[in-house]
Amino acid sequence: MLAQVKSIKGITVLELLIVLMIIGVVSSVAYPNFRDWRTTRQVQDDIQRAKSVFQAINAQVKRGQYAFVQVEIAVTANDITLTSKGMNTSTFSDLFNQSDWWERNINLRCRTENILNGNPYWNDIGGVGNLVEVNQIVLEKTATNLTAGAPAIYAVCFSKTGKYYTPLDGADYLILCRRTNAFNTCVMNDWTEDVRGKANATTELAHSINWSRFGEVTVDKYRYQTATKDPAWVLQ
Repeated sequence: MLAQVKSIKGITVLELLIVLMIIGVVSSVAYPNFRDWRTTRQVQDDIQRAKSVFQAINAQVKRGQYAFVQVEIAVTANDITLTSKGMNTSTFSDLFNQSDWWERNINLRCRTENILNGNPYWNDIGGVGNLVEVNQIVLEKTATNLTAGAPAIYAVCFSKTGKYYTPLDGADYLILCRRTNAFNTCVMNDWTEDVRGKANATTELAHSINWSRFGEVTVDKYRYQTATKDPAWVLQ
């Protein structure tokens, strides 16, 4: 008895081309969406990390770990570095009581220099040692509205009761947005309804980290104008 011979057909060149074409179409649709999702996620991660720096150092001053704290903002054309710093009670008492330096130098309280007259001004500094009370982060996926330098230094200082709250060089809030090769700053236009301004069309994923003199930290997301909604900063 002869074995039955089965006819086995392979895929034709035409069928292979059709499959490749379908894969190409699906990829062309899906990849931009994935890229946008990844970019949005990276920006959101930077914003949450930045918010955490402000929240964490304010938690330390409120629980009495420090008498006076600072968040330093160093801005370059390529990145943003946030460094939290803490002044202990002993250093604060010396400046306030013994030398009367504190009352005589109101404009210098939120100084970013870490040494004063050969002694530590900020006792604990983020990025120095392995202290958990202070922190330092570098943001590379986001830009800011603050002018860059080599680096340009900004800062804001907090105390437990809010009495010694000091924003330095206009650091009343921090706007972060997506950093691109074409735009390494968050372009904000004047807007009478909000001092933070209106985001330019070239500024993507704009968010504002806000703080009160009492160390309450919030984040607003900028809502761009649509056919049915006006532009606005919306609390997240």
